[in-house]
Amino acid sequence: MYCMENGMMNTVCGDPFQRSNNLWKKWSHSTVLQTSKVISDCPGDMWKYDVMTTIGPFYWNRQHSKVPLQNSVLACLWTLSNQESYRGVADRFNITKSTVCLYLHEFCSLVTTYLSHHISWPTGQALHNSELGFRAAGFPNTVCAVDGCHIPIVKPHCENPVAYINRKQLYSVVLTGFCDSERRFCHVNVGHPGSWHDARAFRLSAVGRLLDEDPQSLVPEGMHIIGDSAYPLLPQLMRPYRDNGHLTARQRRFNQKLNVARMVIEHTFGLLKTKFRRLKCLYMKNIANISTAVTACCILHNMCLEEGEAIEVDEQVEAADNRAPHPQNQDAVLHRNQICDLF
Repeated sequence: MYCMENGMMNTVCGDPFQRSNNLWKKWSHSTVLQTSKVISDCPGDMWKYDVMTTIGPFYWNRQHSKVPLQNSVLACLWTLSNQESYRGVADRFNITKSTVCLYLHEFCSLVTTYLSHHISWPTGQALHNSELGFRAAGFPNTVCAVDGCHIPIVKPHCENPVAYINRKQLYSVVLTGFCDSERRFCHVNVGHPGSWHDARAFRLSAVGRLLDEDPQSLVPEGMHIIGDSAYPLLPQLMRPYRDNGHLTARQRRFNQKLNVARMVIEHTFGLLKTKFRRLKCLYMKNIANISTAVTACCILHNMCLEEGEAIEVDEQVEAADNRAPHPQNQDAVLHRNQICDLF
């Protein structure tokens, strides 16, 4: 499930949503069949059908709209997947511009509510598979990789909009993402101001708090998360050695292998912004709506991968700031040195 904190969306582990039998009775079977017929002819697009069948009853019950469900959902997916103006989307789907905005916010809210189980922390077989992937990349005993990226936005409506101006003098929010070796998000935290450092956003995420309070609940003994130099060195979070010009050969190999393995999170951000191009600039001003929309795209990203849809990255993704120094954790330093000795 999800929790809202100061307008920010945080994924946390929870039970799958419960479907209401009464709502399903109201769901038109003929609409499902019609949607299936349209979408089944599109290879790799069955995840869209899954979205419709899952949120359909709840969507229909809330909107009381005469617009067919298929048109509403596909209009929202089209809006998230393209940078076309809201007016252009409205003309394309024969609805009004205000309807596009209304449906989009409602759609993203329903996705984050009823499809949140598609983002989950790796455990059991999923953890084993992720570790094997990172081992093949050269960095064993890794649970997942973490990094941050900027989601450009327009000037937000909030008490301190200046805080959202990043180092490039553009408005943005920080997306802190954790992914496994198969480029699936296992946790996301969205909505912190673009002026914030990665480490600050990480510390206030659910994962950051659990690593401080109960790290064994997330990271088994002897395993770790990997990140770049923006993040603090912890027993459960490995980062590269700071290159001061005096690194040993083993420390350089450690840095090289860690950086190669953690590239998976940068590729994941690239896939996300390639599939959902609206994230290249979100024309939303409410931070809560922005957080919900970005989180919904991360959920849909995972659904695309589960469906086996191929996506090619078309550009580099802007990383968040990683320049702040961090105090040394002696247990973490010892653990990193032990790993380094293995290379």
